[in-house]
Amino acid sequence: MSRPVRKHFWSAWPEAAQRRFFKLTLVGITALSLALFIGLKLLSGVVDQDIAQAKTQYARVLPLVQEITALRAQKGNLAHLGVEDAVWTVIDDLGIEPRLASLRSTSVDDTPAIEAAFTGLSLAKLADFLDALRERASLQTPELTLTRNPDDPRLADLRLVMAR
Repeated sequence: MSRPVRKHFWSAWPEAAQRRFFKLTLVGITALSLALFIGLKLLSGVVDQDIAQAKTQYARVLPLVQEITALRAQKGNLAHLGVEDAVWTVIDDLGIEPRLASLRSTSVDDTPAIEAAFTGLSLAKLADFLDALRERASLQTPELTLTRNPDDPRLADLRLVMAR
């Protein structure tokens, strides 16, 4: 005498109660989906507003950054010197002349430039050199090749072209 096994909890309910349960379930799922959709739509609207605000702030700040960069380039104490003299002054000040492999005059887009090659520079000396070129001499490096030194992998070999 086995009892029939119910598959679902609502199976024993009266038919009217089952209909009401399924209608309410359908309404609940619809309301939940609608609330979720509206919430996500509002959230994406807030994100769009944040992006628009960031764009306007960027548009306000960009000219200031460009002006600061231009002023910084003009303030270099070696900016009045020629390219070669400025490069030699930076090299002498940093004491990296023993690492200088070659230095020759060249041009970049009809602008006088200097091509230099260094071997066995430490990362600290390399960073100081590039910073001094930008800050003190107002020089740009349109071409730069950095490779690992074959004799000492902790050091770098550098070939760069410097111009204004």
